[in-house]
Amino acid sequence: LGEEGLLADMRKIEANARHLLGLINDVLDLSKIEAERMEIYAEAFPVAETVRDVAATVESLVDKKGNSLALEIADDLGEAQTDQTKLRQCLINLLSNAAKFTEAGRITLAVRRTAREGAAWLVFRVTDTGIGMNAEQQAKLFQRFTQADASTTRRFGGTGLGLAITRAFAEMLGGRIEVESEEGA
Repeated sequence: LGEEGLLADMRKIEANARHLLGLINDVLDLSKIEAERMEIYAEAFPVAETVRDVAATVESLVDKKGNSLALEIADDLGEAQTDQTKLRQCLINLLSNAAKFTEAGRITLAVRRTAREGAAWLVFRVTDTGIGMNAEQQAKLFQRFTQADASTTRRFGGTGLGLAITRAFAEMLGGRIEVESEEGA
């Protein structure tokens, strides 16, 4: 019994340490972005493989509230030339958010190629069957240290930094991020 009790305590300590490390990393990323010291390390990598790796990374978060994660990966994704680490962080942040606000539902990550204004684009779309947001909440979504309201922070936790960092990274990589939602859906 003693060792089992220690294991449970050690798991709690580890989970809290990981949580604190995540908060510290977010604040450091934010500081680098504001100081314009964040660097891009572009490399070629297979997009589908990276998407599958990201899905595996968030699997336990998705499962935690009884959700399922579906991948819709187009056949023609090929390789991308960008900062793979920042792209991964964007996708993990988006999927983590979807998992946080969805219970016994479905989260989908769809990836496809498209052409816009003569340029090739990769489009990543995260959808979920979670609680949704009204227009006022959507307007605040990418503001730093901001969440929908105080009850959201109490009920779901978080700092309100993940999506602000995600937007900054998406823009640094030459992309953009948008949201579509309706309350309760």
